[in-house]
Formats: sequence, structure tokens, C-alpha cells
Amino acid sequence: MKKLLFSITLITAITFLRCGDSNKDETGNPGKDSSIELQKRYGVKSGVIEYVLSGSQEGTKTLYFDSWGMRQAEYTRSVFTIKGFTKPINVVSIIDGEYQYNINMDQNSGTRTRNPILRTMEQLKDQKSFNEFGEQMLLNMGANKIGSEDFLGKSCDVYEMKSTGTKLWVWEWLTLKSITQSRGIEINLTATRINEGGSVPSEKFKIPEKVVLNEVDLDNIENEMREENK
Repeated sequence: MKKLLFSITLITAITFLRCGDSNKDETGNPGKDSSIELQKRYGVKSGVIEYVLSGSQEGTKTLYFDSWGMRQAEYTRSVFTIKGFTKPINVVSIIDGEYQYNINMDQNSGTRTRNPILRTMEQLKDQKSFNEFGEQMLLNMGANKIGSEDFLGKSCDVYEMKSTGTKLWVWEWLTLKSITQSRGIEINLTATRINEGGSVPSEKFKIPEKVVLNEVDLDNIENEMREENK
């Protein structure tokens, strides 16, 4: 079961290119020495993207983002099925500053972890503009650009990650489409609507009041899973 969960975690991690802001002060505001361009994770300041999930995981996902992607919330309702195993998924993943929150809405419980991309941001701190930073993020994940293609009226760069069996259609460093085939699991993510610009309701980035959060060291868990899967 842990091997299965590791595969799901791996696929989820590469579905969206996540990152946080490592240059915030204790109040959560950008530090004086931080680069404005470095904080631009996406080439679009704010928006909402609606997706459908198909394959081993069927359902919907909605991505809300603001501050050039430095604040992000993903709402997923789906059913994961493989080899007779079925699991309903009703989760919210929020990234706001240095923390990432993963919440099971059915159980009113979740975890808070340090944003795992902070180390990558530190490594790539010399990349000043969002396009350079976005590309370096992809290359750092083992992706290679294999072409270009229009999707939903947007000109996308197509990347491939052979190690995970993933293809990504990326526009302004936002994933509009992905196909992942790994360890007998196939998950297709396809955007159906893009709403660029405009304000995103602040409540989308808030942790629901009834949710109980546990602090988790993600690095330790990933290391344990990797050891088990050797």
C-alpha cells in the first residue's frame, strides 16, 4: 500500500509546478532584498483554471492563484481506482509563503509542511525572471522540451519527463494539460476553462476553521518511502 501511495504522491507532485517564497520576513511579507521578478512564479498575475481528471483518477480540479502564483490553492474532488482498489478524494492543497497545507475535507484533518520547493528556489535564486525561473524548475525536475502545441487557444511548450512517464503542456509556466503513466497508473489532467486576471476570493487560500493540522517533516517521509521502494 505504501508503494501505491508513493506513486500517487509522485504523480501529484509533478501535476503542478509548486513553489513558495523563501524571501519573506517573519510577517509573511516579501523581504526587502527579494527580487520582484524572482517572486513571479507564473507569467500571469492571478486567475482560475478548471480541469477534468481522467484515467485512474476521475473527477475535477480547480486551481486558484494570485500574486503571480506565490499564493495557490488546488481543490480536487475525484475517485482513484486501480486493480479493484477505489478511494474517493476530496482534498485541498494550499501554498502560501513558506508553508504547504494538504487537507482532507471529508475528515477535517490535514498536514502542514515546509514548502518542499524552497530549497530549489534557493538553488535557482540567480534566475531573475519568471520565464527563466520556470524553465529552470522544469529542468531541475528532469523535464526536457520536446515541442510546442496550441491548447485552448494558448501556445504551450511541451515537456517530457521520461523518469516519471509524464508529458506536460505548459503556458506561462502554468500546466494546462498533463499525461502521466507510471507503475500501472494513468492520470490525465486537462484544463477546460481558463479565467485570466481579476481578483481571486481570499477565502480560497484560507484553512477551514474545523480542520486540525499536524506538522509533518516531508523530507523524512519521502526518504522512508524511497527506502521501501528500493
